[in-house]
Amino acid sequence: MKKLLILGLILSGIWACEDDYRLNTEFNTPTDLYSPESVDIDLSSGDVVEFSWTGGGAEDSSTVIYQVLFDEEGGDFSSPLDTLLSDLGAQPKLTITHTQLNTIARKAGIVPESTGKLRWTVLASKGGVVQPSNVVNEIIVTRPEGIDNFPEALFLYGDATENDGNGGLQFRKEEEGVFVIYTKIPVPGDIYFTSSTSEDFFTYYAGSDGKLTEGTGAYSIDENSNPYRITVDFNSLSVKTEVISNVRVIWGATYDVIGNLDYIGNGVFQAEDCEIIFIDPSRPETNPPSWLGWTEERYYFIANVEGEDLCWGRKDGVSPERPTGDESLSFYEIGEFPWSQWEHLWKMSGDLDYTSCTITIDTNIQGIMVHRFSDITPLS
Repeated sequence: MKKLLILGLILSGIWACEDDYRLNTEFNTPTDLYSPESVDIDLSSGDVVEFSWTGGGAEDSSTVIYQVLFDEEGGDFSSPLDTLLSDLGAQPKLTITHTQLNTIARKAGIVPESTGKLRWTVLASKGGVVQPSNVVNEIIVTRPEGIDNFPEALFLYGDATENDGNGGLQFRKEEEGVFVIYTKIPVPGDIYFTSSTSEDFFTYYAGSDGKLTEGTGAYSIDENSNPYRITVDFNSLSVKTEVISNVRVIWGATYDVIGNLDYIGNGVFQAEDCEIIFIDPSRPETNPPSWLGWTEERYYFIANVEGEDLCWGRKDGVSPERPTGDESLSFYEIGEFPWSQWEHLWKMSGDLDYTSCTITIDTNIQGIMVHRFSDITPLS
C-alpha cells in the first residue's frame, strides 16, 4: 500500500510538471499596420522604407515571429509576390531598401516610370502555430526608369576581355537580377554585356557614372595586373568593379599561409605544391600555439578586395566534421565575410595530412563559387 501511495505521488508530480511546462502558443496578431502612403523609389538612395504594426504579441510575453507578405493591387496573398522576415525576426517592423521595394513593384507588374499600388499584411507565428493578421495596408509606389527584362544569364564581351573579345565570358547568377564574374582586364578598353551568346539577345552597358542601361554602348575599364570582380545588378541599375589580390589559404589557428593562389584565367585561382601538415603540439615545425592541445586542421581563405582583407569561408558557419569524400559540391562553396579568426572555417580531410596538393578556387561552377584539392601526393 505504501508503495502504491509513493507511485501515485510520483505520477501526480509528473502530471503537474507536464501542466506547468505545457507550451503556451496563445498570441495575438497585429491589429494596425503603418507604412508611408506613397514612395518615389530612388535606386541611388540610402534611405529605407519602414513597415510597422501594433497589436501583436504573445500572451505569456514570449517571442512571436513575424513575416510581411506583399501582393499586387487586388491580390489575396494566396500567392504573395514576396515574403520577408521582420527585423530580427521578432520586431514589429520591417525595414527594406528602395532597391528591394523596386523589385517587389516589378513583380507586381508596375513598369518603370509608372505608379501603382502594393498590398501588404503580416503573418504571426509561435510554436508552429501560424495566424494571418485580419488587416491589410496599401502603399503607392512610383518606379524610376529601369530595366524589366531581367536576363536569366549574362555574358561579358568587349576588346578589353581576357580572351581578346573572342566569345562571351559567362557571369555567375548570384541572385535574381545580380550577376558576378571574376576576370582579368589585360588591356585598357571597353566591355559590355549580353543576355546570350546566340543571335537572339539583349545588350546592356554602363556609362561613366556606372549606371546600367539597356542598349548598345560600352563601359570603359582600366587594365590591371590583378583580376577584377565585376558585379552587374539589374535591381539597382549598377555596375561595380573591384580589384581582387593576395588570395591565400591559411590555417585558422595560426594564420600561417598554406598557399598563395594566383589567378590563372577563366575565373580560376590556383596554388600548386601546397604542403599540408596539420598543426599539432607534437609537430614543432607546424608552429603550434602554446594553448593548443589537439590537432588543428581548420582553414579558410583570405582575399584582398579593393584594399580590404576579407574572409572567403564556409557559408553556413564552421565545419564541425572532417569531410569523408561523400560531400556535395556545396560543402566547398565559398561565401565572403568580414574576417574573424574562428568563423567560417572548414576542416580538412584526414587524407590530406602530410601531403602536397594543388588548391583551386573556381568562381563559377554549376552556378556557385567553390574550392577543391587535387594532385594529392604524400610528402617524402
